Parts: sequence; structure tokens; C-alpha cells
Amino acid sequence: MPLKKIYPLFFLLLLCFQCDEELEECSTVLCAGPPSIALRVLENGGNVFANETYTLEDIVITGENASEIALSIFENQDGTPILILDNFVWIIGENNYTITFAGEASADLSMDIILSENDGCCGGIEQLRSFSSNGRVTELNNGSYAVSLR
Repeated sequence: MPLKKIYPLFFLLLLCFQCDEELEECSTVLCAGPPSIALRVLENGGNVFANETYTLEDIVITGENASEIALSIFENQDGTPILILDNFVWIIGENNYTITFAGEASADLSMDIILSENDGCCGGIEQLRSFSSNGRVTELNNGSYAVSLR
């Protein structure tokens, strides 16, 4: 009698642990993370970091969630110094910030962050859809956006 009760239970357990050939194995997939925003900061046509007008210590960024943004200076592929904005918790939607340099010059930044499609292992990751500075849409050039200080 007890065996008759165990067989249906065993069958149900087998169905629960059955392999699904169509499921992806996500543990071996390397997904891109949230976007890093690279900026060539220009004043009077010159790169403010290349000509040493400003340093990283001169920069203050304000706006919603600005305290979560990590700033660093990195050399681009062509050796040009660029400002990198990193954030692991970008707010989905419109993000508006002001970067101020030594209390003298500034630029307004606007970026639209979206989530990638929830397809496969790498879905739901923040992506930059658009970027503008001081109200002008700037194009990505050599991996960075041009920002002119005012």
C-alpha cells in the first residue's frame, strides 16, 4: 500500500525537476552594465582637462540622484582626457544635472535612460537613449559626447 502512494509523488517530483531544453543558461552570460557617460568638456574650443584649466577636484555635479554619480577622468583612445560619469542606479526616464567647474563655468546635462528589452539573460539593464548638453543634442564621437561650458 505505501508504494502506491509514493509512485504518484515520485512522478510529480520528476515533472518539477524536468530539464527544459529551451531555457538559457544565464550563469555563463556576461551582460553589459549600466551606461558610463563620457564627456569631452570644452571651453573656448579647448579641452579643459588637456589644457589644465580645471581638475577633477574643481567639479561639482547637482541634480536628482547626483550624489550617486562617480566622476573620474580617463584618457580616450586618442589620448584626449574625458570626464566619465558612472552610476549604478540611474533613474529610468529623464535625468537632468548641472556640472559646475570651480564655481565659474557650467553646463546643463540631460539624458534619457531606458531599460533594455527583457529578452533572454541580459534584459532590464539601463541604457542611454539620448543625451543633450545646454539644450543641444550632441552626437557620440570617438566614444564621448562634446559638452561646451558657458
